[in-house]
Amino acid sequence: MTTMSDTKPHIIQIVGYKNTGKTTLTASLIGHFSSMGLKVAAIKHDGHDHFEMDQQGTDSYQFGEAGAAAVVVMSAKRTAIMERKATRLEDMLSHLSGYDWIVIEGFKDASYPKFVMVREEKHLTLVDQLEGVVGIISWLSSEQFKERSIVSRDMAWYSVHETQEIAKSLLEMVQSE
Repeated sequence: MTTMSDTKPHIIQIVGYKNTGKTTLTASLIGHFSSMGLKVAAIKHDGHDHFEMDQQGTDSYQFGEAGAAAVVVMSAKRTAIMERKATRLEDMLSHLSGYDWIVIEGFKDASYPKFVMVREEKHLTLVDQLEGVVGIISWLSSEQFKERSIVSRDMAWYSVHETQEIAKSLLEMVQSE
């Protein structure tokens, strides 16, 4: 079983099929950790390359349209780097090494500790297909879930509505190692 790293940053992935609550849970975990004074970074995988960070009409958009391979916008409180190139997850994690926690939404095939979001019973098949699963976040009742033999490992199960408990269990996982 994959364990949480006891060195910072601690990394947790939230994975699952579309519309299973990944973004909601990711935002909840970020909020919980941030409220404790922890420095949290978030990484979101866009498998379809649909995202557009820069808005038409801005100077930075104009720089990108003119052919800049990277555009950096900096202010007293924020820095944004937009690069027109693929970046490996490992390279981004290295870049974010100064954070306490990194919450990754997506990147199913990465082998970091992960929670699998399960909205329907058929989603349980993901649990056995993926590396590093430390728990299941489910829309199903625990009775429905525990009757299933699909999941071969004894693993933590949480209701999608137990975000505080999920965050607490992550903190306990890293403290117990």
